[in-house]
Amino acid sequence: MSDRTAQTLPRLVFLLLSAERSVRRWIDARAGDTGIGAAGAGVLFHLAAHDGALIGDVTTALGASASGMSGLVARLEKSGCVTRTPDPADARAARLHLTPKGRAAVAASRAVVDDLNSRLTEGFTPAEMEVVARWLAHGARIL
Repeated sequence: MSDRTAQTLPRLVFLLLSAERSVRRWIDARAGDTGIGAAGAGVLFHLAAHDGALIGDVTTALGASASGMSGLVARLEKSGCVTRTPDPADARAARLHLTPKGRAAVAASRAVVDDLNSRLTEGFTPAEMEVVARWLAHGARIL
C-alpha cells in the first residue's frame, strides 16, 4: 500500500459530481425566461467562437452524446437562438448558426457564468485556482 493510498483522501468523485450538479442548478435557475440552461449555454458559447460548426463537431467539443445534442439543438432552434442549415459538402450533416436572439443569449449567459466564476474563485489565490484548473483538465484528459 502506497503512502498516498494509506492517507485519508477527500471523496473527490463525490465532491466533483456534487459540484457539477450544483453548478448546473445554479445556472439553470438564472436562465430566466430564456429557457437556456447550462447545456444550452455550452452550445451557444461554442457557436459564438465557431459559428456554422457542424452539429457533430459541437457534440464532440462539448463531450455530449449525439442523442442528447439532437434534443438540445431542437430546443435551441425552437427558441429562435440557432438555425440549422444543411452542410453543402455533405447533405447528411447540418451546420448551426447563431441568430441575433442567440447572440443576445450568449451575452446574458456569459454574465451568469462570469458571476459564477467570481463566486467559485472567491477566497482562493490565483495559484490555488491554477492547481484546480490543472486537476480538472487532467481528469478530463485521462478519462
